[in-house]
Amino acid sequence: MSQCRFLSCLALVMLMLPVAAFSQINQSQVVDTVETDQGPVILYKNFSWEYLGDEPVMLSTEDDSTGLMTNGWNTEQVFGFSRMCPDSVKDTVLFLTSAEHAFRMPVQGKFLRGFMYTHKGLDIRLNTGDTVSAAFDGVVRYAKYNRGGFGYLVILRHYNGLETYYAHLSRIKVKVNQVVKAGEPVGLAGSTGRSRGPHLHFEIRYMDVPLDPMRMVDYDNGKLISNTFPITKKVFYPSDYDVNAVYHKIRSGDTLGALARKYHTSVKEICAMNKIKTSTTLKIGRVLRVR
Repeated sequence: MSQCRFLSCLALVMLMLPVAAFSQINQSQVVDTVETDQGPVILYKNFSWEYLGDEPVMLSTEDDSTGLMTNGWNTEQVFGFSRMCPDSVKDTVLFLTSAEHAFRMPVQGKFLRGFMYTHKGLDIRLNTGDTVSAAFDGVVRYAKYNRGGFGYLVILRHYNGLETYYAHLSRIKVKVNQVVKAGEPVGLAGSTGRSRGPHLHFEIRYMDVPLDPMRMVDYDNGKLISNTFPITKKVFYPSDYDVNAVYHKIRSGDTLGALARKYHTSVKEICAMNKIKTSTTLKIGRVLRVR
């Protein structure tokens, strides 16, 4: 695309954006999706953008013409799609809610840990026995104890193809194939599996590929950032396409511990993102990804 056409299209898109969209720029990697004469456009936090080929997707409770509620439906294994990679997922746009399907925060609690390179969800501190609720309307695909670290785990498949995970529960209150509505209890908080205290580990995945829930949910206000969400390689993390990746150029005196404290992460995360060891010498001038 020529520079002139790029600027013209970008100007058109910006004119079409509602004022409210600009307040979302610092809250999410994805600012908004808008319609243009050329089709749906996804806008990113850094004002980069791209066209998407499909209309937003949301099934009714009865309709499954796209197979979103049946493909990869495995009630015995956590990952129904054998952990697909972002390159295997077709670009599309999802409706997160509709007149028929709602959203509710699964719990209210202190935020402990966010989505990182080696941590695929949100950790929210709770008391054992606190109620954990469904975030969206959907159907229970998995509900049992998982020996891989999740402990008692519930997975819900939603009508746009997303799945939400509710892990480390002390008790499960739903059954496989049960239809649930947003806000209905799915279990009680606990500390089962690999857990250091009672909390909810909450994940959002699309065809097994994890997404940062903070790209969809305004956690502080308990509501969605936008009613639509684009599915494209750039929204999956970790990824070379992550538009919000943060990098640091090594200077004299830098250490992995100091970088972890400065960027509110961990040495383990920095090593994983850069495929280095804790013993690796940090050469002055080298650039490391730190978020």
